[in-house]
Amino acid sequence: MSENNVNDRLEQSSMGGTPKVNPDEQRKYLGTFRERVSFAIKIKDLSNSNAVQDLKKEFDDNSSYQLILNGNLSHDLISPFIKLASQNNIKFVIKTDSFYKTEPENYGVVYANKQSININNIDFENKYNHDDNSSENSSNEQNSKSSFIDKIKNIFK
Repeated sequence: MSENNVNDRLEQSSMGGTPKVNPDEQRKYLGTFRERVSFAIKIKDLSNSNAVQDLKKEFDDNSSYQLILNGNLSHDLISPFIKLASQNNIKFVIKTDSFYKTEPENYGVVYANKQSININNIDFENKYNHDDNSSENSSNEQNSKSSFIDKIKNIFK
């Protein structure tokens, strides 16, 4: 590489600032990487009554992590999580940069470590089993199975 190429490259990088690693991933997880996240709650789930309880379980398991909140959301949505963090002496930060989105599928709350922890299942929707939905689904499946069997029996009568 010639000296001119090196100088050109240095000038280009200084104009754009320090390049970020995986900036889209960092925006998605409120400024951190996926590999550091222990638990994440999408905006559509913030008002779910189980969300605060599940986050409390995370606090009990890992009290040294940090809670990251999307500050572009209404105070009513994030205040229960701020209160829970304060009650449990958990460090938290509120991010208000404009690139943190507020659509239902974006994350509103992320609980993360400073180093990589590589937890496979981090989403509120999937991490903890909530019996109220699963019992309802299994009874519907049972009804549909029995009705299908009844239909087959009726065919051979």
